[in-house]
Amino acid sequence: MTVHDFIVIYNESFKYIKDKYGAEALKDLWSTISKQWCTHLDGLVKEKGLEGMVEYWDGDDGTLGREQAVYSIKLENGLFTGIMHKCPSVGELVERNREICSGVPDYCDHCMALYAPIAEKYGIKMLWSIEHDSNGVCQGRCKWSAYQTPL
Repeated sequence: MTVHDFIVIYNESFKYIKDKYGAEALKDLWSTISKQWCTHLDGLVKEKGLEGMVEYWDGDDGTLGREQAVYSIKLENGLFTGIMHKCPSVGELVERNREICSGVPDYCDHCMALYAPIAEKYGIKMLWSIEHDSNGVCQGRCKWSAYQTPL
């Protein structure tokens, strides 16, 4: 199985769980994944704060670099910002002519659900803006930001 196959399976699993068990069950799955499997991000944010977030996503060794995403990231004046110009996961689903999990929640909501709770544990607030078409389907473009809040 390749990472491209995994993306399709992830999307199909999201749709199945939401259709069969409801939106809350899908959110519960994402919460479990965040707590049990996002340990690398957790460690980086715990140790380095916003700089850890940059390290997690940016560069050749970062998540988005390995996925060959088209993105921009910067950390300036205590504000971490990211722009996903072309999401490789959404691109893969479109290329394979797969219906993207849409509605509330949709495929792209898993990013916020996985990463924001980790950041919040360490006093970092994350905000997301995901671009959707007129049918509510994620277009593979989004913006996110994070900033330190008082604990």
